[in-house]
Amino acid sequence: MAQTQFRYSKTSFQTSVLVALGLTLIVSFLVWLFSQLLGFAHYNVITGVSGLIFFSFCSAAMIFRYVRNEVVLAVRPDGLFDARYSEEAVPWDQIKDIRLGRQENEFQLDVFLWPMEAVTHLQAVPAFSIDLAPLDAGVETVLEAFSNYSGISVEQS
Repeated sequence: MAQTQFRYSKTSFQTSVLVALGLTLIVSFLVWLFSQLLGFAHYNVITGVSGLIFFSFCSAAMIFRYVRNEVVLAVRPDGLFDARYSEEAVPWDQIKDIRLGRQENEFQLDVFLWPMEAVTHLQAVPAFSIDLAPLDAGVETVLEAFSNYSGISVEQS
C-alpha cells in the first residue's frame, strides 16, 4: 500500500528555520536601527519583542507540527487533508481539479474547488496550493498517493 500521510522532512524543516532566523535577524536589525534613529529609550526591548513576534509568525505553526510529528498532508478516502489549509479534509467531490506545477526545482499542487454558488466564469485561482518541497516524501510518492482518488493534470508553463 502506498504512503498516504506526509510530515515535514528534517532537512526541509532545518532549512525553513534557518531562513526564518535569517529574516528575523534582518527585521530585528532594521527595528533596532530605526528605534535608535527615532530616539526610543528602550530600543533593545523593542527589537527583542519585534524579533520574537516576527519569528513566531514566520514559523510557529511549522515548528509546532514538526516537534509533535503531526501529519501535514494526507490523502484519505474521505478527502484531501492539508493542515496548512484547513483542520478538516476537503471531500473529493468538492475538488474540481488538481494541477501539478513547477517553479525551478520545486513542485506544488494547485487545488481547484467547485464553486459553492453558481458562477458563470471559470475559477482561475486555486483554492489552495500544496508545497511538496518540505514533505518527507518525494513528488512521485505523493502523486502515487493521489492516483486512487483523483487525476492530476500538469500545468503548462
